[in-house]
Amino acid sequence: MLDPADLINHPQYASTLANGLSILGCFSATTTSLGNKDFSDRLGMARPTVSRLTFTLVGLGYLRRDPHTSKYALGPAVLSLGYPLLSQLMLRQVGTHEMLKLAEYAKGPVSVGTRDRLQAVYVETIHSRESNETRPGIGSTRPLLRTAMGRAILYGLPQAERESVLRQLERHLPQEWAQHREGVTQAFEDIDKHGFCSVAGAWRSSLAAVAVPLGTPINGMSLAFNLTVPSHGTTSQDLYDDLGPRLLALVQGIEAMLGE
Repeated sequence: MLDPADLINHPQYASTLANGLSILGCFSATTTSLGNKDFSDRLGMARPTVSRLTFTLVGLGYLRRDPHTSKYALGPAVLSLGYPLLSQLMLRQVGTHEMLKLAEYAKGPVSVGTRDRLQAVYVETIHSRESNETRPGIGSTRPLLRTAMGRAILYGLPQAERESVLRQLERHLPQEWAQHREGVTQAFEDIDKHGFCSVAGAWRSSLAAVAVPLGTPINGMSLAFNLTVPSHGTTSQDLYDDLGPRLLALVQGIEAMLGE
């Protein structure tokens, strides 16, 4: 995995492709409509370049253009692009029943995530009717350093990849790295000792979570499971004596079903 600065300078780097993907990356759950000026301001690209890229992306179905506002939104082709990846994750089929049982017991969502560059991205979430305030959807992202999910994902990476990602986190997120690197080290020690790690209040003060890395990558992706509950009324003993072991047992059961 190359650092972004090294990637840009690589002789095989395709800047036009990267710029087009950067346009798509400007959208989020809260930013659903953007114009050419917005893209230009956000990415530092010339307006003519942006105009060519958005025209092409509309033609390919990755963007939709509103004729009244001249602004763009993501198109259906983005969904079609992601489906083959999600369909390969067999654990989404074999683990759903047990994930739902745990979500109902804990009254909090049970999720699966993997690494997307320097963040965690969710590929599945199961929650009960009495779930708490966080219901991360497929494709939503979380910090790697501040969340139980992120720390478990980092732990599960192959050593060379983990070291590369940690160096990039230190370089590109120095303040967050300084604040949370000891927490990451502690999480690794907890996974070695208990099979899971926990985080309370580091990402949101109202939430606590436990997370377990999947033992073997699926289709080359290192995955982790987490369970999120309200931090109010949840003690460290609850996390380490009850919820963590239950999540660990769930993941071990899924690994057995997958033949790992």
